[in-house]
Amino acid sequence: MTDTPPRPPGSLGKRLALSGIVLITALLLAEAFVRALPESPSIRFTQDTDELRRLKLDRFAGVLINDRERFWRLVPGSTLPAPITETDRGPFFGVIANRQGFREDHEIAAVKPDNEVRLLFLGDSCTFGFGVAHDQTFVAHCEDRLNEQNPGHRFECLNAGVPGYTLFQGCRVLDQEGPRVKPDVVVACFGFNDRAAWDGLGDLEHAALGPPGFLGNSHLARRLWRTNAPLAGSGSRPRVTPAEYRQLLSRLHARTRQLGSRLALIAWCERFQVENSRDERTPWQVELYRFAREHELPLVDLVPAMQKWNRPPDQPSLFLDIIHVTPAAHSRIAGLAVEALVPLLPGGDAR
Repeated sequence: MTDTPPRPPGSLGKRLALSGIVLITALLLAEAFVRALPESPSIRFTQDTDELRRLKLDRFAGVLINDRERFWRLVPGSTLPAPITETDRGPFFGVIANRQGFREDHEIAAVKPDNEVRLLFLGDSCTFGFGVAHDQTFVAHCEDRLNEQNPGHRFECLNAGVPGYTLFQGCRVLDQEGPRVKPDVVVACFGFNDRAAWDGLGDLEHAALGPPGFLGNSHLARRLWRTNAPLAGSGSRPRVTPAEYRQLLSRLHARTRQLGSRLALIAWCERFQVENSRDERTPWQVELYRFAREHELPLVDLVPAMQKWNRPPDQPSLFLDIIHVTPAAHSRIAGLAVEALVPLLPGGDAR
């Protein structure tokens, strides 16, 4: 019987090292190949654009792009044609987003000037301004009024509202944009899209479909992770449950404080609360009231205000549909918002 000659010292280590190099090289090549392919959109992005097309809002679907953190966002530097006549007026027109993704007709300076006070408005289509021009939103009116009333400062109100957004997406916007724009005040208005049921998974569950940690930066890892992820089905689960909404409010508040900012909240009013069930509040509104009270945060409650303002047939309705409001209503909302925001501004008496 012939004895097997002993392996030279270190040969196993060399083989393992070579195998590791080959594996790493293969993974890098696979990553490069996958990066060259168009990235498949998230389920949420597809659901949102499909819904817009179902509502015959194809034009607006074209100015949304997939976003790994937020599901979707506005195309930077986008506009849509203004209506020629009232009959062809659509809900989205004019300035959609500047190059930084805000609904502004100018760019925001990378370095905040010393005399500038910045307010970052987070929200959905109500904040974005469904059915109104960019300079008719309550955000734009807030900026105009603050500058008129306080000539010693320059106020910049940034409209970061995006149609279809939930509070989960608003938190992601603050995480991404807050450190860059350095807002003195953050204003949040969410609760309508949060209760929408798109499938059997919520927004937080959809966000968890991606790989954790640093693997999220790998296109290859995201594709492999998605192939093993549970498919969204059908169901009545809201995109953000009331319990999740409460947790996200806490996250938003904590992040705002980390940025050295102050937080204000807006409870939006829906048409049914004016015309049908005046005493009814949604579970998300209830959570908002409770959170504002527990943390002593300013809350602009639009429900009683809209109930007072909306008095047809003496005057036209302030609603365009079940939730979005007219330019006149945006102007009046700004008046209430400014009253609540003044104590939070430099020189105000908020703690």
